[in-house]
Amino acid sequence: MLLQTLAAAVLAAPALAADPLLGKPVFNNPAGTETQQYAIFQQLARVIDHVPAGETIALSWFGFDASYTDTDTRPNIADRLVRAKKRGVQVRVVLDNNKLKNSKAYPYKTLAPVLGTDDAAKSFIVLCPDKKGCIAKRKIYADTTAYNHNKFLIASRIVLDSGKNVSDVVFQSSSNLGTWDADTAWNNAITWSETSSYKNYQRYFNDLRVNHDGKGVENYYWIGKSADKYKTHFFPRKETNGDLNQASTDTIVSALNAVKCSYKDSKGNTHQTDVRVVMWAFTRVAVANKLAALVRAGCWVDVVYTAGNDNESVVKALKNTGGKKIGVTRCSVPYKGRKLRPHSKIMLIDGAYDDDQVPRIFMGSHNYAMSALRNADESLVRIRDGAVHAEYLHNFYAVRDTCSGKTPPK
Repeated sequence: MLLQTLAAAVLAAPALAADPLLGKPVFNNPAGTETQQYAIFQQLARVIDHVPAGETIALSWFGFDASYTDTDTRPNIADRLVRAKKRGVQVRVVLDNNKLKNSKAYPYKTLAPVLGTDDAAKSFIVLCPDKKGCIAKRKIYADTTAYNHNKFLIASRIVLDSGKNVSDVVFQSSSNLGTWDADTAWNNAITWSETSSYKNYQRYFNDLRVNHDGKGVENYYWIGKSADKYKTHFFPRKETNGDLNQASTDTIVSALNAVKCSYKDSKGNTHQTDVRVVMWAFTRVAVANKLAALVRAGCWVDVVYTAGNDNESVVKALKNTGGKKIGVTRCSVPYKGRKLRPHSKIMLIDGAYDDDQVPRIFMGSHNYAMSALRNADESLVRIRDGAVHAEYLHNFYAVRDTCSGKTPPK
């Protein structure tokens, strides 16, 4: 009987995941099969499952559901973390409070008995204070309290199926870990290995941990080295003049200030620079003003964002192009009883930037909302890589064309 029970348990457990993709983005398709919908979850599970005993996993997330059965196509990330801990991995977790500490759907109830809640231990789970982030603590509007909006995991080492060791691994996503993020929203993620940016995330995670008791920091903002392929930015960032809309302390505006709208290639041919955005929330008028200014200067700008997650100032600013064309798609696509919407937070720049023409991607948990800049724990990554940009560009067209009605969801 015991042997039968053990055999059944082995058969019920999901198979060991294949190697995670490294240096390549992963996108879900909310209108696709379960495998396509949960592609980002599968990638995250692959990273977790390949961390050997004695190594460390650290992660911080905003939304996190632990209420469904773990399968190959729909991994339960809390269950995968439990398995990692039981095979000897140190697992450290910092989550937003979300008022869900005692909910069966929330991973705290699954993970706390296994990891413990002492953040001085080798493994633990802790929550940020209610109505605050761990670092972020400001209340910038009457209805906008601080929160931890992160969506990242770092692993000190993974071992691939070939036996190859890969150290200093970072997984960054726009996706929370719930059903809605898989079957209703477009999201993206990328996993990489780079010692400098890994150490930056390590430092940031430790600061989240240290501040989870409520001290917080109003002006935390710092960035990684520009020479890194994956340049990191960590928030919140406080304005210096009392104006939340201050453009000079808006990181996205600063990035766009480095764009030149015209450049020559090696053959002397002139090209325009293209700027493309896919966003869940877009309410920062300083960003909209800068995008419109780039259109007036000769750039091509194409913006896709979730319908209703804007404001009149942004809508008006994006029209101020001096009569030049700009692409603006407000997205909410009815599909099988739900409305598909972009939850990604990406900006693609293809053309002249600073002193080169290497394509860039800005991605992470950072929306173009005021809270993401001023009073939320957030991470944003700038990636310099033409091949990665090409994959993001392909996804951009797919999302935009579905949102515009040019192609049906499929």
